Amino acid sequence: MKEKPIFSRLLAYVFKYKKRFYTGVLFAFLLSLFNALSLAALKPVFDVLGSGFEKPFQIHLSNPEFRGLATGDKSAQLQELMKHSMYDDKREWLNGKIERLQDREQGSGLSGFYSKIKLIMNLFFIEYEPFDLMVMVALLILPLYFFKLLASLASVYFISTTGLLAVRDVRKDLYDKMITLPIHHFVQEKTGEWISKVVNDVKLLSDTIANDLRVSITNFFIVFTHLILLILINYKLLLISIIGVPLVIYPINLIARKIRKYTKREQTGTGDLSSHLHEMISGIRVIRAFGMEDFEKSRFYKINHTLYKNVAKFRLLKTVGPSLIEFASSGIMVGLIIYGGYLITQGKFTSGNFFTFLVTLMVILNPIKQLANWYNLYSRITAAGERVFNLADQMSEIDDPEEPKYIKKLKKSVKYQDVTFNYPNTKTKVLKKLSIEIPQGSTIALVGASGAGKSTFVDLLSRFYDPTSGSISIDDIDIRQMPLKHLREKIGIVTQEIFLFNTTLRENIAYGRDDISEEVIIKKSKMAYAHEFIQKLPEGYDTVIGERGMILSGGQRQRISIARALLKNPEILILDEATSALDTESERLVQKALERLMANRTTFVIAHRLSTIYKADLILVFDNGKIIEQGTHKSLLKNKGTYKKLYDLQFQG
Repeated sequence: MKEKPIFSRLLAYVFKYKKRFYTGVLFAFLLSLFNALSLAALKPVFDVLGSGFEKPFQIHLSNPEFRGLATGDKSAQLQELMKHSMYDDKREWLNGKIERLQDREQGSGLSGFYSKIKLIMNLFFIEYEPFDLMVMVALLILPLYFFKLLASLASVYFISTTGLLAVRDVRKDLYDKMITLPIHHFVQEKTGEWISKVVNDVKLLSDTIANDLRVSITNFFIVFTHLILLILINYKLLLISIIGVPLVIYPINLIARKIRKYTKREQTGTGDLSSHLHEMISGIRVIRAFGMEDFEKSRFYKINHTLYKNVAKFRLLKTVGPSLIEFASSGIMVGLIIYGGYLITQGKFTSGNFFTFLVTLMVILNPIKQLANWYNLYSRITAAGERVFNLADQMSEIDDPEEPKYIKKLKKSVKYQDVTFNYPNTKTKVLKKLSIEIPQGSTIALVGASGAGKSTFVDLLSRFYDPTSGSISIDDIDIRQMPLKHLREKIGIVTQEIFLFNTTLRENIAYGRDDISEEVIIKKSKMAYAHEFIQKLPEGYDTVIGERGMILSGGQRQRISIARALLKNPEILILDEATSALDTESERLVQKALERLMANRTTFVIAHRLSTIYKADLILVFDNGKIIEQGTHKSLLKNKGTYKKLYDLQFQG
């Protein structure tokens, strides 16, 4: 299937709110219409001023229009109009030719209708003194500008809010996609790059859809309605005005392509900058400890300078397009003034017509420049949109099965059957044909060197990844046949690197649930040996603990995570190096909390400290993706294999 263009995909979000959008478009049209009418109303003012208040205002009738009216059904009205002294020359001209004109074709069609409208309006205008007419027109302009103001506010409201709602939906879909992407995406891509896509790229889309799109729609209608007004005034002058347009379009196309290229580079550079800042802030202790401030400054300078060069080139190119139009416009104005002055001297054009034409043309020059700039914005939004939709088009983590299966309570076992796994985009096998059955309620310890496959073994159980081959089942049901939410509700995880949210302790313990009572939170905290230190904090359970819970010690953070797991009450528990980074006192408290947590659960324990797992029902020794030994602590020591070597290495003192 052919992929939809980026801009079409964005408009699809806009058209979800099409009633609101079309309402805004209608008001944008009315805005341009009221503006055109207010300019047209200036014509009688210019004509009256041009005559020095000596002649009443009249709409110019050409010789062909006079002939058509004189021989048509409006001849009586024309004679009435020509009684005024300002038509003495025309009256003599017509009286001399009227007999010869009788046999000619009368004015018909659109031109005839247009000349009749002019005649009726002239009969109306000629009754007023020039100054009185000018005052009347001036008073008419005021309500036109009031309606123009209302239309402007309405178009801003309806179109801008449509754009903001569309961008809100884009950001929501992007976040929904990110939160369901496979884990390996977050390992392979920089944090700053993710932030840049969701914040900077989507902000650019927001500015374009919510504001620039509205301005462009309004500008389009202004150009359209005002071009009609210019045609009605004098189409020959308009032809002179647009003669330079083709000369400008080609270079603008070339500029737009380059703008798109530099926009991509700018967005990528912004992502690199965000990533570096995130790394610097996260690793500030390491930077200081190794005295690498100058090295990091140098890295930042390179990224920042590259971003500067790309942004500078973009700004320059962005200015060139409108400047080209402005230059072409100045040449057109010179031609207009010369030709318009010639028509006025020949009596073929009134000063009111010319000045109204000139003012109208000047009014639409800025919208034309902005429309040209929209081409640049289109290139820029396409570049940002590509980055956003490339992320949005990624495959989600794992799809739920069409016919899901559920288990009420784990009764039998967890079984790995010929499980082989290698990470996406790699060929190295991390796990190699593992088969093991773990009875319900057992405590299984996983030991071995770093990189042996222990963490991957338990990650497959939570379906952070799926096996490359083989299967994992719970009570003889393949976990791929279970909905993800259902599977993960049965699994609790406590790791060495605890992540706590920058909110209260209460909300961290009851994470995502508002149906938990104070009594239950306190009970689980006591079971995790956390209640005592929580009470000593300034706000107790309502204490905000900072980013990643930085106001707490490592042992305290670990006990909060255990309280959270106790509240979840999972049937399967995974402890991944849960006590490896703690001091002796903290480890003692955490170990006691873990023993309470492990009671009557199927537990997988990954540990480097063998002293923490000697009570396990079964110990699995991993090496290079295989289980090379299994048994109890005592039996493995008797075997004098890899486990015995690891044990002696830790306790040789």
